[in-house]
Amino acid sequence: MFKKGKVVIITGASKGIGKAISYKLAARKMNLILAARDISSLNSIKEDITNKFDCKVHIIPTDLTIEDEIKNLVEKTINKYNCIDVLINNAGVGRFARIDEFTIEDYNFIFDVNMKGLFLLTKYVVPHLIKQNSGHIINISSIAGKNGFKSGTLYSASKHAVQGFTWSLREDLKEYKIKVTTICPGSVLTEFGSKKPTHVEWSMEPEDIAHACDYLVTESPNVNTAEMIIKPRYNPRTINWENR
Repeated sequence: MFKKGKVVIITGASKGIGKAISYKLAARKMNLILAARDISSLNSIKEDITNKFDCKVHIIPTDLTIEDEIKNLVEKTINKYNCIDVLINNAGVGRFARIDEFTIEDYNFIFDVNMKGLFLLTKYVVPHLIKQNSGHIINISSIAGKNGFKSGTLYSASKHAVQGFTWSLREDLKEYKIKVTTICPGSVLTEFGSKKPTHVEWSMEPEDIAHACDYLVTESPNVNTAEMIIKPRYNPRTINWENR
């Protein structure tokens, strides 16, 4: 039986996969800490969720490239609840080009969010999980962390780094009864990469990934799903999510 009223930090919660995860876990009456840079979108999501679900939602605007803001996110969560049950490192960015067309600014932009921000937030959350002797860290990686693709050198490299980080983190933390999972989605219909969503027959919906997170945070305490690779089976826009 999973713990009710879990305290869950979700990064990149203002849109896409992070937003979908927020709604999914709100239906479980979990206490949500939503982090992103876009405070306007966070406020709108909070208002909508609290109108639809019986749960608590707190928003903490956070730039994952700034260490002090990451510390603030963790400190405010602990001050509010005195625990953290689940950390979902979802925030991610991407730029795509041939390798000689990239700049050092592109490199820093991608790795500062996809790897350094994830590292720092995990670093500051882990001592609290060790103290609790419990917790679950879920890192949203990508199928690009398993395979390369044209124009994806920097993005794929950052997601391969997330994969190695996650697998080693699990070994560090399993003695403290802390679960660690990586999710590797294929293409998802979001505004990722600063592009507006477009209809791609083989893209999944953000709700597909949220559904996976819902499973993970409610799975048996006796198991730790180490990795989930999620690929589309058919056009997901035929799914009626309200009835699922």
